[in-house]
Order: sequence, then structure tokens, then C-alpha cells
Amino acid sequence: MIVYADDAVHDAAKLMRDKQVGSVIVAETGGDPIGILTEWDLLTRVLAAGRDVARTRVREVMSSPLVKINSDADIQDALRIMINRGMRRLAVMEDGVFIGTLTQSQIVGNRRRRSSPLPIVEPVKGHQCPYCNSNFRTRKEVLSHIDTIHKETLYLELEEKQEFQEG
Repeated sequence: MIVYADDAVHDAAKLMRDKQVGSVIVAETGGDPIGILTEWDLLTRVLAAGRDVARTRVREVMSSPLVKINSDADIQDALRIMINRGMRRLAVMEDGVFIGTLTQSQIVGNRRRRSSPLPIVEPVKGHQCPYCNSNFRTRKEVLSHIDTIHKETLYLELEEKQEFQEG
């Protein structure tokens, strides 16, 4: 979706609402893309700043320069650029011509669309004894272990706590 730099912010925002998109690419009239207008730009540079949406031009509040990536680039490269620059959208170019926008949610998914579940990074090992770091399948097993093996440690801690509170 493209809007022009001299369009009113109001018109660009209506287009974004009507097309249900979070951003639009900004181009000079009849020229190359020069920036991007995002929901964040509208919120921070227009609404929160108290600007007149009918008089403010897109070029005044857009994010620029436009960060571009070639269509033959790897997804990992695109994601690395987004993360390193703190952005969620890149303009995709093919032979110097703008062909579309790649969003971070297209790469990693979003809550509105069906996405793959995350793999378990570290499997749960059960319950761990806070005194010796031994692992047990259930909480009941840990408590039994503490009661039989670390009973004296537990009493010592309780006594120290009581002395601290009294002193």
C-alpha cells in the first residue's frame, strides 16, 4: 500500500483503517519510496503531539529513510535487520523496484493468525531440592526428601530466622 508524501495524514490514516494495515509506504508523487508511515508514527507524532490531521502532511511525520531489503535476501537477514534497528517492517525491492512490505509478524507469526507452537527450550526436570539441588518427579517426593535428609538444616534455618526476628 502506497501513499504520497504530500497527502494529508487524515487520508493516510483512513486508508490504513479501511485496509486494516499497520503501515503504508510513502513515495514522492510519481517517484521512488522514501519512507513509511506506521501506527506508531500516527500515535506519537500526530495524536500525542496535538497536530491537525487535515493539515499535517505525511512527509512531516513519516519514518525515514525507508529501510529496504532485496527480494532474494534470507529471512534471517531480514529479521536481523529488524531486530538490530528496532523496526517491524522492511520495504522489499526487486531490481530497484518496490514490490511489497515484509513484516516481523509475517516471519514469526502473530496472535491473530494461526502459527506454530513454540518448541520447549528447556524441558522441565521435575522438582528440585533447595538444599542439595537433587531432582524429584513430584513435590511430595521433594518434601519427603527434605524431611528425612535435611531436617536438621531446616531446623537450623528456622532457629536463625527466629533469633534474627527477636534480635
